[in-house]
Amino acid sequence: MQKPRVLITGFGPFPGMPENPSAWLAESLAERWPQAGIDDDLHTRVLPTEWEAAALIPRLCETLQPHVMIHFGVCENAKALRIERSAHNRAAPRADAKGALPLGPAIRAAGPDRLDTPIPASALARHLNSAGVSAVTSHCAGQYLCNFLYYHALDWAAAQSRPRLALFVHVPPPAASFSEERLLHGAQEIARFVLAFAAEQEPATRLA
Repeated sequence: MQKPRVLITGFGPFPGMPENPSAWLAESLAERWPQAGIDDDLHTRVLPTEWEAAALIPRLCETLQPHVMIHFGVCENAKALRIERSAHNRAAPRADAKGALPLGPAIRAAGPDRLDTPIPASALARHLNSAGVSAVTSHCAGQYLCNFLYYHALDWAAAQSRPRLALFVHVPPPAASFSEERLLHGAQEIARFVLAFAAEQEPATRLA
């Protein structure tokens, strides 16, 4: 049987965040993937924190055809891992790493106001807390590039003929109390949980 294809992304630096821990996390998770006992087909990307780059996620998904997508980004106010339930069809007029602004206030004209992940966020948060990693759920991924990318990912997943799963997780900034090892442990547990959930779904990862 073909192994599920997994796409994991992080973001590069942006104004006010010269070191983005989500980039380190995506790269480190790829290095630890075999040691974590996960043998799925993994693809990782560290994306420039730019509106234009994030808008290319559907094109990347068309190329890779991932069965599971786990996207990481940093939230400056987070004290725990934030499991994002939803993405909203809105983009704040905030400059990206190149100084560019989004094309408009809506991510996709005439698109749904909100898209939700089918991954059970509350159950995932409980799993992480039981594994010693502080986690909470959130109904709002913001209005910046994290929400922008998440909306595109969920929109692409919803348009596929077979189930595809997407999740966005906000991580605390470097100054928070999370050590790198704890952050990586949390990311590994997220991957295990999401892949186990995917395996339970109708041929979601069974594989087209």
